Amino acid sequence: MNAKLLIDDDIIGIINLEISDEFMGVLSGELIPTEIYKNYQNEIHKHFEQKGISNIMDFNYKIRLENGYELSPEGGIGIIHSREFSDEIIVETAGNNIEELKNFC
Repeated sequence: MNAKLLIDDDIIGIINLEISDEFMGVLSGELIPTEIYKNYQNEIHKHFEQKGISNIMDFNYKIRLENGYELSPEGGIGIIHSREFSDEIIVETAGNNIEELKNFC
């Protein structure tokens, strides 16, 4: 399922989310960043270096599906992006209601 990744109202990228763990409600996918992503990239790299992920404690991440439905994952949203592998940006979200999502997709 295609989705937009936002920080507040800024669209920072597009993700093709896939179910990684249905039982835990985990979705993940590679982020295709927009130009706006560059405004946040340095901080996201710092979060990754400090704790291995940039998450909703760092930025107000939101995921909005193509149909406008916004995910409300209990386990949060995070970005994995290291300076060493700058072309690989992974988004993970956990605690999603997979059955509910199947109805929207």
